Amino acid sequence: MFKDKFCKWPKLLRFLVFISLIPPLSIFYLVYSNLAPAYLLNETLTIVGAFNLLLLAWGLLLKIRAKKYWYRNYHIGKTMVLALIPILACGYLLATDQNAPRVAQQVKTQYVEISIN
Repeated sequence: MFKDKFCKWPKLLRFLVFISLIPPLSIFYLVYSNLAPAYLLNETLTIVGAFNLLLLAWGLLLKIRAKKYWYRNYHIGKTMVLALIPILACGYLLATDQNAPRVAQQVKTQYVEISIN
């Protein structure tokens, strides 16, 4: 088992959670300013949400192992709640997405005949 000197693992977890909040915030600002398409926010939140799921699993393991091996109590609950924000936002966007399937949105070419009398 690795040794935890200077509580570096909770600090790394906190740093990674804060860094993972930057891309969705920047994309949200670009979408809100009409500088980027709205689907970019969905894709970014999906990727960041998956990364934050990994961070949550790591934080849970870290909290359990800190008690078991180092007899420490890491206070990372607030950090784990912050990691839930992109996951909840991604779930909300996916649940409220009312668009039809992508196949139905394809444009068919139509021909119009004009006759001049």
